[in-house]
Amino acid sequence: MLQTRSEGLAAPGIPERFILLALHGEPIQPRLLSSASSLCRRVDAGLDIMLISGESAASAVLEDFMREVRQEGVPCRLTRDAGMRCSDIVHYANTHECILTVLIDSLGNWAARGEDKSGDPWRKLVCPLVAAMPD
Repeated sequence: MLQTRSEGLAAPGIPERFILLALHGEPIQPRLLSSASSLCRRVDAGLDIMLISGESAASAVLEDFMREVRQEGVPCRLTRDAGMRCSDIVHYANTHECILTVLIDSLGNWAARGEDKSGDPWRKLVCPLVAAMPD
């Protein structure tokens, strides 16, 4: 289950607003990472990354990206969980007021995962959902 990290969001140097970037494993599209970085800078928000992966460590591409955005002054945090589903991401975003929007690669790629049999979990999202790439 996802960790709740609402504590300390108003601490010095940590923004009160975040873009939630939802990733479902490898390969991670550079265009998606670029979109996330640009959006964070545009709205002056931190980046909260949720990675659905059974790997014990983030990929070199993701580690490099996180290092770059931090160097640009964008706070960045990562949550990795192999058992996470779309509905878990929606629940996390809906229960954390600091999340401005959820950014995904495309609706088609998430639908192809087929793990949420209860319908379209994105419909229940209370903040905007942004798909960086066409289906």
